[in-house]
Amino acid sequence: MNTAPSCASSAGPSKVKLPAKSINPLYLLALWLVVCLVQAWGTPLDPDETYYWMYAGNIDWGYYDHPPAVALLVAIGKDWLPGPLGLRLGHVLVSALTMIGLWHLLERPFGKWLWVAAALAFAQPFLNVYGFIATPDGPLLLFTVVYLLAYRRFLDAPTVANGAIWGLTMAGALYSKYHGVMLIFFSVLPNLWWLLRRPGAWVAALGGAALYFPHLYWQYANDFPSFRYHLQGRDDPYQFKYTTEYLLNQLVIFSPFLLWFYVKTFWKDDSRKDRFLTANRWLVLGFLVFFLYTTSKGGTEAQWTALLSFPLVYLTYRAARDRFPEWAPKLWTLSLITIGILTLARLLLLAPREWLPFQKPFDHEPWTQQLAERANGQPVMFENTYRFSSLYEFYTGQPGWTMTNVDYRRNQYDLWYGDSIYHNQQVLVVGQKNWATEGAEPFRAFRGDMLIKTVDNFQVLKSIDLELAESPEVLPIGGEVPISLLAKLPKAAGLRSVDLSTAAAPRLFVTIYLPDGEKEFYPIGTLAVAAISVGEEVVLFRGSFRVLDKLPAGPATMEFGLAYPGMPPLRGMGPVYPVELRD
Repeated sequence: MNTAPSCASSAGPSKVKLPAKSINPLYLLALWLVVCLVQAWGTPLDPDETYYWMYAGNIDWGYYDHPPAVALLVAIGKDWLPGPLGLRLGHVLVSALTMIGLWHLLERPFGKWLWVAAALAFAQPFLNVYGFIATPDGPLLLFTVVYLLAYRRFLDAPTVANGAIWGLTMAGALYSKYHGVMLIFFSVLPNLWWLLRRPGAWVAALGGAALYFPHLYWQYANDFPSFRYHLQGRDDPYQFKYTTEYLLNQLVIFSPFLLWFYVKTFWKDDSRKDRFLTANRWLVLGFLVFFLYTTSKGGTEAQWTALLSFPLVYLTYRAARDRFPEWAPKLWTLSLITIGILTLARLLLLAPREWLPFQKPFDHEPWTQQLAERANGQPVMFENTYRFSSLYEFYTGQPGWTMTNVDYRRNQYDLWYGDSIYHNQQVLVVGQKNWATEGAEPFRAFRGDMLIKTVDNFQVLKSIDLELAESPEVLPIGGEVPISLLAKLPKAAGLRSVDLSTAAAPRLFVTIYLPDGEKEFYPIGTLAVAAISVGEEVVLFRGSFRVLDKLPAGPATMEFGLAYPGMPPLRGMGPVYPVELRD
């Protein structure tokens, strides 16, 4: 492709007040890399990053929340570089590759147009954030820009070889984050009929699917945990604030100073026959409309639209270069203002905690060290916070785990059996502040109040599988429901037996989930056995439980679980049964 024309040839030197001296793109890349390395070294870790660090210690084809790319990147530096820099090194290197890809996407600008392109890129908040933070968005951004490059190459020359390359980038995006599905869908949609008639496009689709098959098989082997969570676990009752927060986020997260230019790029289009340009416009609009729709089912997170940074930069840069050369000085100035604000935010994250008049963001190391002193070598079991358990293990090097009950969502810890080493051990339990137990002491973890208590002979209950011998279809409100609940301890759990008769004996609960997001859980009876041994199936409970009078008639779901004393029942010990509540 032709490189971009110089700024002077488009608008004249008197109209463009950009740096007069050209610069080698490698210098800008080196600057970006050094800044991101320093930021990665000196910025406290976000809790999700240590969660992905736990992923990296157990490399697999998939994880409860995400595909495996984030774990592979964290694994690059975690074992030979200390602290946050080692955890983030792979993502910093990926961000540099992403910037190289963006330069190629903008058709390798030089001279004064390189300054405009660099300013636009450096002013993107998401490219700054994911230039050093280790999350699945880092590899997704890389594979988004590589995908767009491969897609443009295929549209220009739809050969089988180019189709194979394009399919490879599809798989890369999908291995990074499930948002890759929408990247492919919305970019392909406007050119779908043209693509269906090209053999290379079929090679891309089938080749990408074949490369992605190992992850799909992992989902199948683990009962599709990620798909269940993302498709079913985020269906909350609608609140108007979900929509307003989403709209406000979109106005801010791509730099409000550049918003007018983004919108203007969709006007006065002189390239309606450019399939790639059209694909980028559909990608932007499709993403924004899709996530606007998802606000009807729950809250959205700002970073879900992060990959739109690339089509927005591409469309804006191309419009300024080809149709609106008078934009160049304005884009330069407003981008510098945005970069200045982002630089202040970066410095705030790097500042020593002693310099700040408020609690430093993400500064979790002090409380984890305090908790380690209280634990005095005991393993620490956290109630309902996979983030805190991974933070604790990263910063202290001491063992930690989490247990998930119905007041929290399931996570990767629920798929692992690593907590088997804490079975029958004395552990320090860190419970939520509503833990109803005697003898617990208060503990302040970052900005949250929790309770801590030493528990002897801790039993790993979540390894037990529960299942009804026969599932009732109807629950009479206020009536009695006879059930026979079976329990077994699988060999994969790594336990010989679970003692249900200790001083901290668990209780059996039923949980009724209602369509509006509310739930009711309550104990239902006495356990029929005192212990469960590996490989055997026993009747844990045979009797009946009463359906609460206050439950509304209509469809619902039901789940059974054991509960540690003073806590809600554990989640995911057995199937969730669909039922009908009737008067």
